[in-house]
Amino acid sequence: MQPSISIITIGVDDLERAFAFYRTLFDISDDQIGAGEDHIAFFFDDGFSFVLFPREQIAQTAGKPVAIAGTPGFVLSHQAASPADVDDILRRVLVAGGAIITEGTQSEWGYSAYFEDSEGNVWELMAKPPAH
Repeated sequence: MQPSISIITIGVDDLERAFAFYRTLFDISDDQIGAGEDHIAFFFDDGFSFVLFPREQIAQTAGKPVAIAGTPGFVLSHQAASPADVDDILRRVLVAGGAIITEGTQSEWGYSAYFEDSEGNVWELMAKPPAH
């Protein structure tokens, strides 16, 4: 895998407070911000995104029952070229000593999977859906 980190997602305790902080810090236009019910994303040049996500939900994504000490506070996301590449990387994760958190699944955002490296750090693999 040639790392191509396109999204950094950090866990926050107060989504509105974190949004206010980063909105001021980043000083970007409203059309570069996307918000969902459970997250806020800041979109930058070259396809890079910075996402705020509730810490409890990051714990769930990482397969942890609650956000306790040691629960990852961030997720690194690698943009793969295709769903097949996502699946290939997952096979290599196992060979390298990592663990699969969730197998590749299709959603409105594309094909994605989550894995844990040998030290418990969480990665998301994603392949965007084909353009129509």
